[in-house]
Amino acid sequence: MTPSVTLHRDGRLATVTLRRPDRRNSFDLAMLARFEEVLHLLGQDTDTDVVVLTGAGSAFCAGTDLDELATLDVATTMAVQRRTADLVERWYRLEQTTVTVFNGPAIGSGAVLGLASDLRVAADSCFFSFPEVTFGIPLTWSGMAILADLVGADRAKRWLLLGERIEPARLRALELVTDVVPVDQLDAARAALSDRLLSVSPVGRSMTKRAARLAGPRFEAAAADSYLGALSVALRPPGDYPKGTAR
Repeated sequence: MTPSVTLHRDGRLATVTLRRPDRRNSFDLAMLARFEEVLHLLGQDTDTDVVVLTGAGSAFCAGTDLDELATLDVATTMAVQRRTADLVERWYRLEQTTVTVFNGPAIGSGAVLGLASDLRVAADSCFFSFPEVTFGIPLTWSGMAILADLVGADRAKRWLLLGERIEPARLRALELVTDVVPVDQLDAARAALSDRLLSVSPVGRSMTKRAARLAGPRFEAAAADSYLGALSVALRPPGDYPKGTAR
């Protein structure tokens, strides 16, 4: 059986692929555990310089699998919310240069994970949406810290409160992605960006990333509020999530 998250190495380049296409690559407990394992492997990897993150199928990632989330008890839900916030921070702090290839829509915390990469490119079928508030819960996974850093706290707050859909042209205009290309050109765009990164000094890239982290998202501040975010998810009335959705 193919793992829900795969890691493929090719020289100094590694590719991490989310593989639950039937659930729009949303995270269940098994997928969360597998991604944590992949992060551990990458953290021990001294041969890889660049890591690409993408999704299988037509979507990038729909965040948390709400159908499974609705079945979890309070203690498990709290633990999951803490683990997913840690997951984003660990991805953000990887020593390697990270690139997200948005092969399709990125919903809620799925968009947050993709935005935690150093560089990003998107297919023209990609859009972002943050519907959590419409479900009566906040955006978790340290989402506000990431969004506020990239687009400003006020714009991020509006996106979340109104559940706005951010289309590809807007993603490009806000420089959330370096390029938006047709789906059939996405592999070429990924290769061009990866090759460009691999052609320059890995030491220069690593030190630049370290310096940028000092001015990046304040995960410590986000962690101070993560308990309340997790609690609001955990205490949501059973069965109150939209059925058949994964965000």
